[in-house]
Amino acid sequence: MKAKKIAATGLAAAMSMAVLAGCGPKSEVATTTTVTIAFDADMSSMDNSVATDGSSFSMQMMGLSGLLALDKSGTPVPDLAESYDVSDDGLTYTFHLKKDAQWSNGTPITANDVVYSWHRLVSPTLASEYAFILDTMHVVNAADVIAGKKDTKELGVEAVDDHTVKVSLSLPCSFLPSLMAFPPLFPLNEEYVTSQGDQYALSPENMIYSGQYVMTDWKQGNEYTFEKNDKYVNADEAKDKADTVVFKFIQDTQAAMLSYQNGDIDAVKLQGEQVDQYSSQEGFTNRLQGYLWYLSINYNNPIFQNANLRTALSYAVNREAIAKDVLKDGSIAARGFVPSEFATGPDGKDYVDTADTLTEYDPDKAAEYYKKAVAELGGDVSFTLLFEDTEASKSVAENLQAQLQKNCPGLTVTLDQKPKKTRLQLMFSHDYDIGLTRWGPDYADPQTFMDLVTTTSTYNQGSYSNSAYDALIAKAETGEDAANAEARWKDFQEAEKILVQQDHGVIPIYQNGGAMMINPKVSGIRFHSGGVDDYRWMVVSQ
Repeated sequence: MKAKKIAATGLAAAMSMAVLAGCGPKSEVATTTTVTIAFDADMSSMDNSVATDGSSFSMQMMGLSGLLALDKSGTPVPDLAESYDVSDDGLTYTFHLKKDAQWSNGTPITANDVVYSWHRLVSPTLASEYAFILDTMHVVNAADVIAGKKDTKELGVEAVDDHTVKVSLSLPCSFLPSLMAFPPLFPLNEEYVTSQGDQYALSPENMIYSGQYVMTDWKQGNEYTFEKNDKYVNADEAKDKADTVVFKFIQDTQAAMLSYQNGDIDAVKLQGEQVDQYSSQEGFTNRLQGYLWYLSINYNNPIFQNANLRTALSYAVNREAIAKDVLKDGSIAARGFVPSEFATGPDGKDYVDTADTLTEYDPDKAAEYYKKAVAELGGDVSFTLLFEDTEASKSVAENLQAQLQKNCPGLTVTLDQKPKKTRLQLMFSHDYDIGLTRWGPDYADPQTFMDLVTTTSTYNQGSYSNSAYDALIAKAETGEDAANAEARWKDFQEAEKILVQQDHGVIPIYQNGGAMMINPKVSGIRFHSGGVDDYRWMVVSQ
């Protein structure tokens, strides 16, 4: 009998029921469930060695698995690995893979798949933006391999046998287990990836899958569909999870909310007036995300090497007004370059609560420093503010333009809106003046933010450089304080003062709120402040 699709109380968690004939007086009913999620930012790639954005990572996690996963509290738990051991000195991690793990084409998942994936990630030929993550983990020889000074075979990862992976570190890395749940480090099958050539991960048919789902439909810039993977090693544990998950790319927040109200969408982000409008309704949820938005200043433009100009711009921004009056989605003003409620220090306190507030709104000081900058630069300043084509970014950019021009009399700010992928391309090629951008943490440690703007960082889009900053970061990460949790924390806080308060090398603006409407029948989305939002565990109540 043909499956019949019915709406779940007018919402989009569709349940299809097939009545099986010939099963006695009470027919058995098999129920399938579909959950549809609205994203306001499109994904850039399904290649986990190439992608850099949160939307791509969330979708990759649907079809690909890591050695470990993060549970709902953010604790690393087994996924493709059944267990792991750590040496007493913290320099060797040994992961034991589940022997029945296989790819969606039936090929066994082996330790060699982990080794190949990591080799590919750090290969100078691929030039992945995320190659640095293995150096961040202190994997032996990672820095030299990335720089092309050593062969990938000398990277500190080894397949001891088909089901055992040994990772060798030069220094202990307390957050390494969490990173095993991060897509750039997920296994890849060398034979398959090589066979696809430059077509790998460009369509559902050019991929094989190790995770809970397989991608079955890909309409770039529109929607992406995932269905259950019966070859997934933990398929029995996933039996009650949604059978099909659809991600729809909808930039217009009003259109997205209308789709939610019509029962076509199960989860949608809220912005601006929508938050007040729907906050009392069932299904409303709000949380503070780990994403921090900031102004990236391009030092390759000579005017931004003027310290008085950068200082004026920072003082000119009322961050509280942007968070409370423009976004209204639970966002908060940035106090520094590291977000709140994200990383807990050795004293058990939030990193931000033990650090100084490094941002300040003072229009009088803004005008004073801008006047000094004009005198030094020989005239009024004009520049272009680059931002991406989401409603939130547009609203924030327009507000920034108004504030900067008002509080720095004579300044001219021109707005330049581009699709996110284009914005990122322009910023990585240093082809911009100031960019409104964000960083979402890959793991729950300040290092994920502080690493961004070291002189040699591939993510240092603005080419900021300060030797004192670099020295403090090196001291905390690989130097004398690397094994001293308290000293390491202090190094980060001193470096942050140099970056934000002394140099105004970047201008932190706000930390993302996460106001959403979620179908009350849908549960199990795992939102992580230090990691990727994970939609694999959704359950639909009937």
